[in-house]
Amino acid sequence: MKSLIRTLIKVFCLLVCISCTTVTIAQNRSFVAGTDTIDVYPFVPTVFNILANDTIRAGDTIYRVFGGGTDYVALQNDSNHVFTFTGSRWGSPDIDTGTYRIVLTNGDYTFGTIIYRIHDHSYDYLDINNVSAVFYAFGNHFFRENAAFEVPKGSGKTSVFSNAFWVGGKDGQGNLHFAGERYRQGPTTGPAGTKPDFYGGPIMDSVNYSIYQDTAWNYIWNLKKTEVGYHAAHYLDPGYVPIHDILTWPGNGNTALGQAHKLAPFYDRNADGIYDPFDGDTPEIRGDQELYFIFNDDRGPHLESQGEKLRIEIRGMAYAFDMPEDSALKNTVFLHYQVFNRSQNTYDSTYFGAFTDIDLGYAMDDYLGCDVERNLYFGYNGTPVDGTGQSYAYGEHPPTQGVVILGGPLLDNDDIDNPRFDNQGHQICDYSVNGINFGDSIVDNERYGMTRFVYFNNSGVPQYMSDPAYAMDYYHYMQGLWKDGSPVIYGGNGNPAAGGYGPGCRFMFPGESDTLNWGTGCVPPNGQVNWTESTAGNVPGDRRGVGVSGPFTFKPGDEQDIDIAFVWARDYTSKSPQASLDKLRQIVDKVNTAFVTNKLPNGQPFYGIGDKVQPEGVGVNIYPNPASDQITVEFSSGNHSGPATVYLLNNQGRHLKSFVIPENSLKSRMDVSDIPAGFYLLRIVTGENVVTTKVVVGR
Repeated sequence: MKSLIRTLIKVFCLLVCISCTTVTIAQNRSFVAGTDTIDVYPFVPTVFNILANDTIRAGDTIYRVFGGGTDYVALQNDSNHVFTFTGSRWGSPDIDTGTYRIVLTNGDYTFGTIIYRIHDHSYDYLDINNVSAVFYAFGNHFFRENAAFEVPKGSGKTSVFSNAFWVGGKDGQGNLHFAGERYRQGPTTGPAGTKPDFYGGPIMDSVNYSIYQDTAWNYIWNLKKTEVGYHAAHYLDPGYVPIHDILTWPGNGNTALGQAHKLAPFYDRNADGIYDPFDGDTPEIRGDQELYFIFNDDRGPHLESQGEKLRIEIRGMAYAFDMPEDSALKNTVFLHYQVFNRSQNTYDSTYFGAFTDIDLGYAMDDYLGCDVERNLYFGYNGTPVDGTGQSYAYGEHPPTQGVVILGGPLLDNDDIDNPRFDNQGHQICDYSVNGINFGDSIVDNERYGMTRFVYFNNSGVPQYMSDPAYAMDYYHYMQGLWKDGSPVIYGGNGNPAAGGYGPGCRFMFPGESDTLNWGTGCVPPNGQVNWTESTAGNVPGDRRGVGVSGPFTFKPGDEQDIDIAFVWARDYTSKSPQASLDKLRQIVDKVNTAFVTNKLPNGQPFYGIGDKVQPEGVGVNIYPNPASDQITVEFSSGNHSGPATVYLLNNQGRHLKSFVIPENSLKSRMDVSDIPAGFYLLRIVTGENVVTTKVVVGR
């Protein structure tokens, strides 16, 4: 909203300025260019006559019209002054302005203004807690003109500049396939946002891709838990119409176009495999607010990395919890990716990467580090005060920003339950150090944690530790190597020429968090163990890095998941940045525990919402079942929240009859004597709780 207000103010000022100029010119030359308002859509051409409301003197001839384009809108006009406007990228502002000039054959000229209303739904804000973060349908998050990961919400201060998903693996012939972005600028520094590797929407048959499919799928579905719960409770109400993002939830794809049958998770109330909100189906979301989106690397060429396509589809859900009293959850946002291999290739040595450019307010005084056993990498201030008084700097008591890989892809199957501890009860020095599901008595469900962390720099450094340009540069970083393929070694700046003393390592600047020396092959470092940017003697600056999970084998048709958390912490009791870092670690422990145990600090489940088989504190008995004449619904406690509504539905989900059980009433009966014998669904809605169970009517 603030961005929109600022834009409108700029437009107003520009109009005032242009108006004054136009009046002056009109007085001198007696012709006027008016102001035009044009609706523009990304990559969809719009033809508009900007001269229709301009006043040209009788007998004069237009020699030339030029200008009017912007960073976000491309303009073309032919010799007859027919103008075509096209949005040039996804993620544009809502409103933009351009200025054009009309020149007559005698040399007289005047200026006109164009106001562009850009219709772009490829981004939206996750802002239910203390963070306001922009997510994009094509997977390049938080990067919008200026950084858009604002915390505290409304402060004008941001802590992350950009985040993007990386994936790379090798086919059966050893060829690298890679997709990954930083700022969509390409291998050389060009205009940001114009050279993608990823595109909005699901994988489909290539002949079915079009600008109109792009418009449909460059979209963020934004839903709150309360909205989904309301739909579940009221979809049978006369005259009820679901809100747009429930009505259009992409539960099913169009298989005739080559899309997958199921694209978004939903509670299928009548188990027919078809998402239909009028049948009472509901989107399955996580958190109190979610943003859902789908993107792929197949729609077009990989212009950022120049890598070969993998033909993968990524379904993303960003979510957050509205828990203002909880210091961990109120400052954390989560990101869940389901990644599908829709190609015919088996990719080995495959890695997932979470690239993040952490900028804590003022970007030029930051350090990076990682915590191996917490699956955490983080940015923190290299000085006691952030910035030098800038409005966007945090100033004293600077915060820390962490990125946590809560759970990575599955390890390749080996038909055993890989243990976490040896026979003496000691932690084993392997992937179980920070992986999950090890030693839980379930075979082949073990997931990686963060297996590598490498940082690199914006500028002013040796080439081997600078930003990646081409696919192999990215892949080297994901392997825990430098950009040129040389090994990262422990100490200094990770290189023999920069104070490194070895041995080779997989985690940069771990401090003392790798207690088993897992990152150095389970052998101690050759020098000081405590390795940070400070011990390396680095000057704080603009940093970015990638946390990695893998390697694994990615077969055709496989799905792999990765779960990430962005965690922010700030300590106000000490002037040392270390205090905020210590607080971050405490908060990350709570976040990791909530994820692994599926239990929030308030006792509620971490994952998703949907029908509860037996809502907590509301026990329900249904009897007799099978029934012949009557069905009794009995609460084990009368303390259900408000009245309960009981619906009887057929097995296609159609409403047959219903009744209400008053608040604090223990039981009531439904007459089914007029119902034909068969299987039915009984749905009980009380407050935010919903119970659906099968019942049988027999004679």
